[in-house]
Amino acid sequence: MSKEEEPEFRVTDKRIFRENGDVQGESSEKPPQKGPESGVLGAADSRIPAAEEPPEPGMRIDFTSYTLSYYTQGLVLLGEVPNPYTNKKDEDMEGARHMIDILSMLEEKTKGNLSGQEQQLLESVLYELRMKFMAKTKTIKL
Repeated sequence: MSKEEEPEFRVTDKRIFRENGDVQGESSEKPPQKGPESGVLGAADSRIPAAEEPPEPGMRIDFTSYTLSYYTQGLVLLGEVPNPYTNKKDEDMEGARHMIDILSMLEEKTKGNLSGQEQQLLESVLYELRMKFMAKTKTIKL
């Protein structure tokens, strides 16, 4: 292949920030837009990552609601509260044990990183689920 037939190779700096930390201004030549099928960001401006949509009101997730969701699932699996889909109280002791294990792992992995209120909630939830589990499996009598 001769020099005349070689394709042109071009490098375009798409970084948002300069080396000194300043935001780069808009250049007169915009980079080509990339669609989601091209595998590049998929945002309208391919230099700026797409922001996640904020959760709907009432759908806020924090550590407390996350913990309580596992607690509620544990109660359903223990047959303490009716399943919201079937309106029946069914027991699944292996599933309940799994929920307790998940909460135990969460307690271990977050040790020292929770507020006092969050730690108290996690301990209380785990204690209650464990006691109910042991009572259901006839390990203890309540």
